[in-house]
Amino acid sequence: MLAALACAALISACGSSSSTSSSSTSSTSGTVHLNIARVETSIEQSILTQRHLSSKVVCPAVVIQEPGVKFECKATVASAKKKPAVVTPFEVTVTNSKGYVTYVGK
Repeated sequence: MLAALACAALISACGSSSSTSSSSTSSTSGTVHLNIARVETSIEQSILTQRHLSSKVVCPAVVIQEPGVKFECKATVASAKKKPAVVTPFEVTVTNSKGYVTYVGK
């Protein structure tokens, strides 16, 4: 149990980071959607770089690329010694119309 809590603390300690999602998609209505795969990869890389932990991040499939839009992604890290995986939410905020985002573990 202590190891799982320590792992959760390590993930949530990832400071806020930023990423760009320069390749986005637009729907037939002209709405531009954020490149979610890029956001997921960026969060995974931050966890790996800052905490040396491999993770799998899942975000909502479709997010509008509009400044101020907030959404939550979940990072899952497998624990050692057959303990349950640790899931940490990340709050992601779209900062501009070009797809830049910031995120912070909660």
